[in-house]
Amino acid sequence: STGINAEYGEWVLGLSVFLKGTLEERVAYCFDVYDMNSDGYISREEMFQMLKNSMVKVLNDLHTTEEDPDEGIKDIVELVLKKMDHDHDNRLSMDDFMKSVKEEDLLLEAFGPCLPDTKYREKFLADLESGNFDIDVSQAKS
Repeated sequence: STGINAEYGEWVLGLSVFLKGTLEERVAYCFDVYDMNSDGYISREEMFQMLKNSMVKVLNDLHTTEEDPDEGIKDIVELVLKKMDHDHDNRLSMDDFMKSVKEEDLLLEAFGPCLPDTKYREKFLADLESGNFDIDVSQAKS
């Protein structure tokens, strides 16, 4: 039962960041998602994997050409580092990521989607506030 309460608490916290989080909270959430090994940095290798995974269709289209799709991803990683690596240590720290997103908010989900689309978020909030649906947590598995 304690595990369920902790999981529910984490879920509610995550949901609050999704729905009403400040820019800083959303940046921290996305950074944590992108920092796949939780070492406090987004490495060149992590960027490569995330970009490769988020560009499956593009890669499939490129695969029919002579060009190696991995080379294109490596080029994108280099461009990302040039744009976002403010301290020039060849990886992104939380500070690098925060500064970059504050300069250009489109970089928040640079490595793939993490947050719900604005229109869906607003609809969910409107439905929740108007009482258009009920949330029944009594059905949670213990």
